[in-house]
Amino acid sequence: MSKIRILNEQLTNKIAAGEVVQQPSSLIKELVENSIDANATEIIVVIQNGGKTLCEVVDNGDGMSEDDLLLAFERYATSKIRTVDDLLEIKSLGFRGEALASIAAVSRVKAISTLKDANIGYELQIEGGNFRDIKPHSPKPGTAISVHNLFFNVPARRKFLKSKNVEYRKVIDVIRNFSLVHPRIHFILIHGTREVFNLRSQSRKERIGQVFSQEYKSNLIKLDYKRGPFELNGYIGNINLVRARRGEQFFYVNNRFVTDRLVNFAVSEGYSGLLSRGEYPFYCLNLTIPPGEVDVNVHPTKMEVKFSNQSALINTIKDAVRENLKEITAIAPDLQKFSPIDYYSQPSIKQSAQIRPDDEVRPKQTQTQFFSGKNTYEKPDDERNYTKTQHYTQQGDMERWAERAQRFTERSGIEKENQDLSNIQVYQVHKRYIISQVATGLVIIDQHVAHERILFEEAVESFSKEAWKTQQLLFPQIVELSVTDMSSLLEILPFVEKLGFRVKEFGVNTIAVEGVPAGMRWGNEESIIKDIIDYYQEYGKKDTSIQTRVAAAYACKAAIKSGDNLTAQEMQYLVERLFKTSEPYYCPHGRPIIVNLTLKELDKRFERI
Repeated sequence: MSKIRILNEQLTNKIAAGEVVQQPSSLIKELVENSIDANATEIIVVIQNGGKTLCEVVDNGDGMSEDDLLLAFERYATSKIRTVDDLLEIKSLGFRGEALASIAAVSRVKAISTLKDANIGYELQIEGGNFRDIKPHSPKPGTAISVHNLFFNVPARRKFLKSKNVEYRKVIDVIRNFSLVHPRIHFILIHGTREVFNLRSQSRKERIGQVFSQEYKSNLIKLDYKRGPFELNGYIGNINLVRARRGEQFFYVNNRFVTDRLVNFAVSEGYSGLLSRGEYPFYCLNLTIPPGEVDVNVHPTKMEVKFSNQSALINTIKDAVRENLKEITAIAPDLQKFSPIDYYSQPSIKQSAQIRPDDEVRPKQTQTQFFSGKNTYEKPDDERNYTKTQHYTQQGDMERWAERAQRFTERSGIEKENQDLSNIQVYQVHKRYIISQVATGLVIIDQHVAHERILFEEAVESFSKEAWKTQQLLFPQIVELSVTDMSSLLEILPFVEKLGFRVKEFGVNTIAVEGVPAGMRWGNEESIIKDIIDYYQEYGKKDTSIQTRVAAAYACKAAIKSGDNLTAQEMQYLVERLFKTSEPYYCPHGRPIIVNLTLKELDKRFERI
């Protein structure tokens, strides 16, 4: 008997669903693409439980007849292509005819559709790929498809779905991607009973402002560029819209959202000289190209494409961005966003109404408060017991790092517990590094990551103990966030408040920061809140603890920066505090804090040996 057999259609549909329908957001993507192809001008998306219980897409498009409604859920049934030549000239978003069959194979589907200008509609029901019923329905313009209980018949797949909030944010990303390139379509997104988006027909610039915040509109640079077969248009952001995470880069090919590493590289090259490592610009660009010059059939979910002349395209994108950024010098950057404000060194701030009267005679922050981030002017007890904290990094290999730390300790001659650091000589180099002599040579300490390690361990400790004290702001800082950022903030809000922030909702996707951790410099509250969100979103998939993610984000953004001038006392106190931490050799996300140069290495460089 032959070992090889032909799989039945129901099983092949479930296998195909594994490629096309990986989660609720991918299901929504396929249904919205069909609505756009059907010339819809209004698309309503309703989800429950992050899409795991219900995903519904309702449009006012062309609709389908009874026969077409039945055929639409057959595998490889499509109205988009008929010949091989059609496959090479794809202009629609959907075309393969796999999506609806795959969705129906792993869920309970109800589809209602009315052909344009028809006086009767039809309702179709399918469960787990099996036809249940089709019957007449009162005419309603367009098509409504409801998908209930995704993967109900494939429990092994269902258990791999993420939490409700994570799946919900993925759906937000999908709707956002479509809405930015189709600003003339009215998009509505409802999660449970809450209306998340209501994006009416508008210009692309207005749509960007509504999806993110009104701040974006005043920081956009319009881009229209044509070279050969390539036509690039849309908006790029000036440096006020630079973020510390990926996720606000939107590139479309013939109105199809795609992800392409080389395209991202080309845009970043256009910003050359304006960005630092770990900074990502905002852009929303659509490339119009002859369909025959691009292959959109190279990825199951159509998220990647292949260009016939990729090198020419990369150069075009790079030159287009670079040329349009010439006017960036005319747009003054918001320097407050990138440089913490020292309240005591800014007379204009000192005289503002935000400062209480008794603050006029308040002495400058001592190094103790400056480094600890806590409301105290006294050094902590030298014998204070610092709880050893568990932290996570991108590599996550704690044992290997512990071994490296031990080897470093043995090489450098530093005994963390026993070393007397009270009289060490320290020097600052380029307002970035601290140099100090040790028994076997010298050590070079990165002042930013050293302070980051200190704040990180104190933050983690605060989660299991009493929250940090808060200093109240006389005038709350109003911060407008995107839907995704607001969702992330609500998820981590209890831990943010443990650090000493006091935050309240202040309208739709807007918060009021009423208080900040005692000892934190004033003036950059919005920047730190957004940076914490960025860090949480960027490293959320790599870490396993929300607490450590929030602590690492706060520590990274609230720590002293490269370029901050430190006094000898401040440097000495920083070194003392560093060697009281549980892991003074690496920052929370893996960067080294200390570089050791032994006396032997120095002797070799000066040819003494």
